[in-house]
Amino acid sequence: MGSTSSKPHDSNPTDLGTLESHKDSATSISGLSQPPALYYGSPNHHAQASRNSDTDMDMEGVNSPRYVPSKTSATTSTPDSSSKNDIVPMVFRWEHGGRNVCITGTFNGWSAHVPMHRSGNDFTYIANLPRGKHAYKFVVDDEWRFAPDQPTVADVDGNINNYVDVSDFASLADVDLDQPDDNDQETVYGRFIPDIDEYTKEPPPLPPHLRHIMLNKAPPSVDCRLLPVPQHVALNHLYSTAIKDGMIVLGITQRYKQKFVTTVYYSLMPGSN
Repeated sequence: MGSTSSKPHDSNPTDLGTLESHKDSATSISGLSQPPALYYGSPNHHAQASRNSDTDMDMEGVNSPRYVPSKTSATTSTPDSSSKNDIVPMVFRWEHGGRNVCITGTFNGWSAHVPMHRSGNDFTYIANLPRGKHAYKFVVDDEWRFAPDQPTVADVDGNINNYVDVSDFASLADVDLDQPDDNDQETVYGRFIPDIDEYTKEPPPLPPHLRHIMLNKAPPSVDCRLLPVPQHVALNHLYSTAIKDGMIVLGITQRYKQKFVTTVYYSLMPGSN
């Protein structure tokens, strides 16, 4: 009989961005004007960041990135075409439940909580961002949260935020559709129908949503007792790792009302020492 280990999923875990430093904030969203912690990009942080000479957030230099105004914003006049190319439409998503979800970040100076549009259990918001790196965070039912399935970065106080990098975004306007392609003549169909193998491919052996499971993730660094909320498509599936050193590991995540429980089974294969 293999040994088992279970860990409960907290509905509001600290590693999902519920900041304990916000306990003294008001319960309404209007009372949460901005995080009390010194977030990079916040109004309190602009005074300190203005003394730096960097032009962007440093995501890799230190554990806590710094945000300073871009030098391009200080220019007096720029052509209309270049200003339009510097604006990138970005879709923010929250797929982890909640009744009222807002978003704020460095793109608005952490000064306002913008309501997100709800579609079923998902929330979306589209914003036009200047090119560069932007940090953001969600306010879910009056609680600060970050999305565990999106890139994260820690601020100077160790609070975890999400971030997005739109520096290398290429818009459709940059593609010249009128320019003829030299390969067009090769892709035009003739009177012969090509083989099906030429334009089809096999589906992936495993759906991409099932790759983000507990057995494929490293242990959480914030609080090992709490696990992130799993995706609904990963529930009630039995997962197995490859046999290593004569041991096989099985895992399953189940939901009981608002609580998620992940159970991991460790078993020795017959004949192993």
